[in-house]
Amino acid sequence: MSSRRSVGSQIVFNNPRAISVRSGGSKTSNSTINVTLARRLLFPYLPLTTPLPPLVGTYGTPEENEKRRNDPAFKALNNELYDFLALVVRGFVLPWWSKITPRDKEFPQEITRIAASLIKQVESRAMAADIPALLANAIPLLVAQHYQDFRLAQAKLPTSYATGLQGHSDSLPHLFHSFQPHMAVTAEGTVDPNYLRQVVEHIMKACLPPEDWEAEAERAIIREIVLKILLESAFPRLSQPWFIQKTMLELLGPPKETVPPPPVTRSGSAFHTFVILFLSAVQVVSGFAIAAIAGLQATLHTVTEVNASTFRQKTTSQTGEDMAFPTLEMLAEILNMRERAAAAAILYLLQLILGALAPFVNRLVPYLFYTHTHPSMFTKILAQSKKVLFPDGYPGPPPVEPTIEEQVLIREQLEKRLFDCVFPVAAKLLFGTKLSIQGRTIRGILDPLGSKQCNVHLLIFLLDAIVVSLFPELALSPTSKREPSDGATDADLDAMIYSPYDKSDPLDGRSNSPGQGTP
Repeated sequence: MSSRRSVGSQIVFNNPRAISVRSGGSKTSNSTINVTLARRLLFPYLPLTTPLPPLVGTYGTPEENEKRRNDPAFKALNNELYDFLALVVRGFVLPWWSKITPRDKEFPQEITRIAASLIKQVESRAMAADIPALLANAIPLLVAQHYQDFRLAQAKLPTSYATGLQGHSDSLPHLFHSFQPHMAVTAEGTVDPNYLRQVVEHIMKACLPPEDWEAEAERAIIREIVLKILLESAFPRLSQPWFIQKTMLELLGPPKETVPPPPVTRSGSAFHTFVILFLSAVQVVSGFAIAAIAGLQATLHTVTEVNASTFRQKTTSQTGEDMAFPTLEMLAEILNMRERAAAAAILYLLQLILGALAPFVNRLVPYLFYTHTHPSMFTKILAQSKKVLFPDGYPGPPPVEPTIEEQVLIREQLEKRLFDCVFPVAAKLLFGTKLSIQGRTIRGILDPLGSKQCNVHLLIFLLDAIVVSLFPELALSPTSKREPSDGATDADLDAMIYSPYDKSDPLDGRSNSPGQGTP
């Protein structure tokens, strides 16, 4: 009989009875066939020589799709998606489905087919959406609003605004919730599963064909799987301050090792020392000149490419703002630049420069996005997501919260790493002239991300912004706030998502601009 051994997410079958008949006798040879987990669970009847059907790269002409199908980067992304989907099926479907019908292999295939339709439709919508405006406009404004509201709530803690909240263990999340109310989040940071359930339901209704939408059992299973991943795996991790700080440490990388200067010796004449200093100065100047020339050539090349690019260009985002100002506003809020004279002067100077270069920047942002977005980047994101969500090949337990001492150590390491990333001269201009002011600025960067309850609000608003960018029909428009349109019911309107681009709050009519009020 053939033996089987598990290797990661692959199953290796060793067949010692592969017999080759020749004249004069027979000979036994070993043949090893690698069967991935996706083939074993999702495509059990597909021949091993037949490649898996593509999940991504099917949004163009047949010639373009064929070219992407043969691209190694798209192949790696396709395999990573199937492996992720197989882990989801094994972790969330097979534990209860195998108890009902252990030999049935068609149900996972049906779920895979529906999930593949969803992935393809989401990819086609992402190609048609204005993703550069989402990354350069909506998300920076939401982050800036989060920092602004957090500091405002923190400033009101010792005032009479927190008088009625003295019975709560932490008044800060309740004050913050009053600045950023959301129907899906409570003041304690609890997410309403019905809100996310309705979001996933609307996405599936917009993406699935009628025959798949009518399959209520499969549709409900996929919806609950997505909901379980969001509520039990993604949100509990992404909202933890220590997890955010640890992720920032990993993104910044280890600090550079400083080489100590050579010891000073008294031997040698003054002329020899002068020659060494002169040659060192010449080397520094020549290196700076070469770097300046290379930078100028790269800038001219980029300007030429941007002006001649054929990418889908949009001069303004959905809010009518230039694409450069929201990112600058986010940096100004994070660094709290308006509180220091030197940093405020730099901010106003950058605003003047970006105002003069606004038409070019509006073309530069889509160019940079579409030229630097590669399938390999999404492959790395999926691989990292698998490690976080499925650490041992199965859904991981809730994150183990580090001790108070470990969290303090992570925070101190990150503060030191952020301070070391900036040159001393730039640190005095951006963070302050004194070390005490610089330390307070560094702590002010991390404090707005130090509350789990407040971070949940930011995650929900970011999720809304992403969903509305891909599915603009889910945004709450002014017409839908007054009366149902196109046969929509009141339940459909209740499940609609607030768009971060709306200028008014449908609850009370207050200002809802990303720059002021609640996002």
